[in-house]
Amino acid sequence: MKIPDVNPSDLPQYGLFSMAAGDFLEIYTKEDEWDCVVCCFFIDTAHNVIELLQRIHKILKPGGIWINFGPLLYHFMDMPGELSIELSWEEIHRVAEREIGFEILKEQRCVPSHYIQNPHSMIQMSYSCVFMVARKGQLGTSPQGN
Repeated sequence: MKIPDVNPSDLPQYGLFSMAAGDFLEIYTKEDEWDCVVCCFFIDTAHNVIELLQRIHKILKPGGIWINFGPLLYHFMDMPGELSIELSWEEIHRVAEREIGFEILKEQRCVPSHYIQNPHSMIQMSYSCVFMVARKGQLGTSPQGN
């Protein structure tokens, strides 16, 4: 399957679909607004991945779904003067469940993925990605507890 599987310009004018350029933390602030948040090659672009996960949890409606796919490259790593909180996937998983309140429904690690490349080129880049589906729960209600 290719993502997006629907051209966003073909969606109804007032559909509940959003893509925006800018700082996610500044744009998406309304609590309990979204049924689903999909992140593709995204969470590692945040200066503070924990703050990003907290925001995703906040803007999801109760029982809302967060879908994540991508590597952890951390774009601000090694940049002088830039804050960069860089967690391993295991740490992200633990924080998402135990500290924020997500219930991890599905997780696949080491999923190979190509990103913006010419498939006919002799140079091929492949990322080892994580695919994860989680549901917004209340803190302390995930199967792992606190």
